[in-house]
Amino acid sequence: MARGDNCRRYILRNGGDRLGWSSMTAARPPNTQREWSLQRSIVVYLSKALPPTSYFTSIDIGSAGSAQAGQLRKARGVKPGIADIMVIWSGTVLFLEIKAGTQPSEAQKLFRDQVTANGCWWALARCPEDVEQACILAGIPLRATFGQIHARIAEQNERLPAKRKRAARPRKAGQSGSLSVAQARRMGLWNP
Repeated sequence: MARGDNCRRYILRNGGDRLGWSSMTAARPPNTQREWSLQRSIVVYLSKALPPTSYFTSIDIGSAGSAQAGQLRKARGVKPGIADIMVIWSGTVLFLEIKAGTQPSEAQKLFRDQVTANGCWWALARCPEDVEQACILAGIPLRATFGQIHARIAEQNERLPAKRKRAARPRKAGQSGSLSVAQARRMGLWNP
């Protein structure tokens, strides 16, 4: 059974036919969706933490979708294995490979070896904290670190007054607190 058949079955099982995706040949498996979610949180962190003079971008190559699209990409020079995010600051280039539970492919390992041999930084990131550490190791200054963020939250929590619990309302004898529709009708409280 071909890989595309399994993907198509995944789409149909998860409502893809209702969405007009039944003709697609490749689905996004749940792990890819987790990587995308992780990548979005990393992008939010980078947009807040990197210095204003830095530049970063996601590199969205993904799967070709069809053999023809894959051939066109290859003809234009798109190579497999390129990292997911590129960060540039003052002559330092950092490539981030985002992974959620899987290992880098052979093409991604080859990309890592080639860019590090050419003086660039490369890091595998499984959480935003990994990105913070990679930036620090590459010498990219950060406007905010997770340690600072956690310290600010703790400081704010100390300054806030403790929440008072709401006092329970007194109940009448024999009242349980919740009524069924039938009980509300008998009491004259429910008249649709």
